[in-house]
Amino acid sequence: MAIQKTEAIVLKTMPFRSSSLIVTLFSRHFGKMKGIAKGVRRERELRGAVYELFTHVDIVFYEKTRSDLHLISEASILDSFEILRSRLETIAFASYFAELVDVLTEIQDPHEGVFSLLEVCLRYLPAIPGEMLSRLFEVKLLTEIGWLPYLDNCIQCRKFPSGDARFSISQGALLCGVCGAAHRDARPISAEALSTLRLYSSRSLEEGLRFKPGPSTEKELRLLIQDFLQYRAQVSFKSRQFMESIQTFLV
Repeated sequence: MAIQKTEAIVLKTMPFRSSSLIVTLFSRHFGKMKGIAKGVRRERELRGAVYELFTHVDIVFYEKTRSDLHLISEASILDSFEILRSRLETIAFASYFAELVDVLTEIQDPHEGVFSLLEVCLRYLPAIPGEMLSRLFEVKLLTEIGWLPYLDNCIQCRKFPSGDARFSISQGALLCGVCGAAHRDARPISAEALSTLRLYSSRSLEEGLRFKPGPSTEKELRLLIQDFLQYRAQVSFKSRQFMESIQTFLV
């Protein structure tokens, strides 16, 4: 077994036997990975906090070639992101970011861009409205994993839609009004929502944060991306459902 070292962010944990944890992390150099951290539940006061959700850690692990479950031998905290666990709103959105990364990435498929995106967005979250940051996170994550919808022109006739653009959830692509009429799942997309998606996908995260779409455009994009993600991933995101259930407490 090779000894490896990398930075990682804790996505989720699961109890294992009497005193250990199975930890799912997204690492800078190895992508998503799982490891056993032995004895940490028994010594939680001293060591268990290392594996709190969203914690940015430095780990040393024994890489197993015949298993996806590695043995974590050392871990130290680089940033606890404790502030994220102090408010219900930031817990909800950080959980959503972590769940998206967990669901949409494969085990040990390196994506340093995904790691950087997750780390930066967790850092920004206490100071930026969660829904606004979520749209950018979703679009940037889809870009990194190659799922970004085709937004240049109508995917069938190649014409640029003029005032009657539609978006096909199943194809993940833009359609004009004529071509979209033949697709049951093609829904209208406003010019403002389309231009916002294009801006988010083509600009840096920091540039995207300077742009503030109106409430109606924000709602349109939230519902569209939510449906697209659910269709592609074939799952209902529990953290998204949790966010919707607590909206009355966040107003």
